[in-house]
Amino acid sequence: MNRRPVCHPRLYGWGQLVVAFALCWQMVFLLVPGNADIRQWGTLTGSALLLTGLIVMKVSHRMGRDSAG
Repeated sequence: MNRRPVCHPRLYGWGQLVVAFALCWQMVFLLVPGNADIRQWGTLTGSALLLTGLIVMKVSHRMGRDSAG
């Protein structure tokens, strides 16, 4: 009751998968020893993936063309 209904559950699921992958990506590059530049670019890429997944999840809440509901 505290959240809005998801209008496109498949799109929401893809967004969740992208967010999970982004968090794993950031963790892997956090633990990579060695060059700081590689760690920085890995974390930046993970952040961009995280933002993309959150945007996809937000878009899945939007109403479709059918305004009957």
